[in-house]
Amino acid sequence: MAKSSNLLLYLSVFIFIITKLALAQTCSNYKFSSENLFESCNDLHVLDSFIHYTYNSSSGNLQVAYRHTDLTSKKWVAWAVNPTSTGMVGAQAIVAYPQPDGSVRAYTSPVSSYQTSLQEGDLSFNVSELSATYQNNEMIIFATLSLPVSNGGNINTVWQDGSLSGTSLLSHPTSGKNIRSVSTLNLLSAASGCGGAGAGAGAGDSKLGLQVSSWAGNQPGFSLALTVLSVFALFLRPKPEHKYRVYGNIYHHTIGYTVIILAVVNVFKGLDILSPEKQWRNAYTAIVRTLGLVSAMLEAFT
Repeated sequence: MAKSSNLLLYLSVFIFIITKLALAQTCSNYKFSSENLFESCNDLHVLDSFIHYTYNSSSGNLQVAYRHTDLTSKKWVAWAVNPTSTGMVGAQAIVAYPQPDGSVRAYTSPVSSYQTSLQEGDLSFNVSELSATYQNNEMIIFATLSLPVSNGGNINTVWQDGSLSGTSLLSHPTSGKNIRSVSTLNLLSAASGCGGAGAGAGAGDSKLGLQVSSWAGNQPGFSLALTVLSVFALFLRPKPEHKYRVYGNIYHHTIGYTVIILAVVNVFKGLDILSPEKQWRNAYTAIVRTLGLVSAMLEAFT
């Protein structure tokens, strides 16, 4: 009876976690209206943000929609491309905020110093079709950037939010998530060359594989779900003498190794984002290699 109660409890927890993961918002399950269709999207790792985009490699036009959720009407948001570095200085920003009359103001602002007040000004590249909407605590900025891409198709992006005082923009926080809101976006991996919203079956299948791998590598909940599955394997796997025990072992080891690999990859992603001194990356790499060597020796021995 006790074992049955424990099993029921574990199953309930598992179902709860899986349900939460299924309901978690990701860019791939967001639906725009018919006139706004994008070929690719990324879940940004901080500030409840998402970027949807279509890049036309022949014209250099990048159509983007930057979304920021869980946002009050007393907040401003900004999304930027930095052509010269990975930080804030040099960023070519698009800013938006709700106004007292219910409308939304969207404008461009080049960032030349850390003391910026995000004054309106022209960017180093052309921006057209600029607009923004705010409803249901979600801000969306739409724009088309004339952005010829080099460096293997990579662009440096920055995004921020901060508080409003009337219609004046206050400085954003300088700690926590607000100093980690930078990333590199590769446009050529999703460029169609035609700028349309549709793709052939082959391209769709390839893109789906990229989206799944990207989601798995960036969602902490995915690793948590795998961990829970691994723990359940301890309770549900057949007894040692059972003919299906070997399949239980394969399942358990596969899930376990996958969690370990994702953990290592996520730490490297964190190092890329924070850009600490090189010695920290070298030290972590050395630790991972040592543990991998020891694990391989133990596996061979056992």
